[in-house]
Formats: sequence, structure tokens, C-alpha cells
Amino acid sequence: LQSKLELDIKGEQAPRIKDPSDKNNWSGITLPWSSIGYEVALTPMQILAFYNGIANNGKVVRPYFVEQIKTKEKIIAEYGTQIINHAICSKSTLKTMQELLKGVVKEGTAMWAFNGTAYSAAGKTGTSQMNYGNRKEGDGTQYRASFVGYFPADNPVYSCIVVISNPRVNGFYGSVVAAPVFRKISDKLFTTCSNLHIDIDTLKN
Repeated sequence: LQSKLELDIKGEQAPRIKDPSDKNNWSGITLPWSSIGYEVALTPMQILAFYNGIANNGKVVRPYFVEQIKTKEKIIAEYGTQIINHAICSKSTLKTMQELLKGVVKEGTAMWAFNGTAYSAAGKTGTSQMNYGNRKEGDGTQYRASFVGYFPADNPVYSCIVVISNPRVNGFYGSVVAAPVFRKISDKLFTTCSNLHIDIDTLKN
């Protein structure tokens, strides 16, 4: 989590996770606040790559955008899978995390957004204040809503992160702003990708 992904596009910022050795940026509330995401900074792509690692049974792969560069005659360059980390945690911890993320969708904060889906999903909602530390008197609170996850939950094929800054419709929580956007994307993929559908004969068995 503390390392850059070293993406093929410029501009990736380094993650910021505070350490108690940095006395100027560590306080008595840093640890509990960090546990719910505050005082920590990661890009959406870095967060998604981490969740991909959970979906991929602990193996983190570097995201890439181009598979091949070629002319009509030959392949000039080819880019394949690069594994960053073969195991981000123990198997027992991984299993717990996978079950917790499925629980968020089944009976947690994302339950409403995924109600009635024909497929399973796993993920986590997020809600943060954008101007918590620099809000001036009279300024309204600005929020950032998010949902990151993958589906189908037990055999993941797709993952996605939705981040909406300062939402103005339907509230500001990730559960009511970002998760429904993820649901629209996953619904569309499910209806157009036959490999995601369960065979009727399988259901009978």
C-alpha cells in the first residue's frame, strides 16, 4: 500500500500513509482516524489495484493499458501481466476480507444499491469530507463518495471503482451515490457478457 504502482502513464502520486516516527504529522487521533481512511491518501487506481489483489486471492497485478503495439506486418512490443505481490496477506486473513466485502453488499451499507441483482458482488462504500481541514467559516461541507468492488463475488471477472466528488443529488454517502453507479455498470456487463450467466441445468443440480 505504501508503494507506487509505477503505471505507464505519468502523474501517479505516491501513497501517503502516516508513520508514528514522523512526529510533525502524527497525533493522538491519527491511528483511529487512519483505520477508517482519514489521514491516508491513495489514488483511485491504487485502491482498485489493492482490491483486485483481494479478488485475485492475494496476488496483486500491475494495471496496464496497452496489450500490444503492432503494425500490419509484425508486433513491435507486447505487454503482459506483471505481478507486484504474490501474497498480500495470509490465506485466513484473505478469506475473512472476501467474506466481509461480500457482507457489505449482502447485508451492509451497499445492500440497498445491489438489491435484486442476478449476480453476487463484493466491495466497500466510502464517504469522506474533502474540505475537513481547510473549511472556512460559512463554507458548506464538501464530500467525496466512493464504491470499489468486484463481481461475481465468488469468481471475479470485473472490478471497478466509482469516485464522485461533491455530489449534489441523492445525498453524499457512498452507499446512495457511488454504489448505484457501480450497479448500473455491473448490470450492463452482466446482460452483455454471456460467460457471466449461470447455466439453467447447473441451477437444477
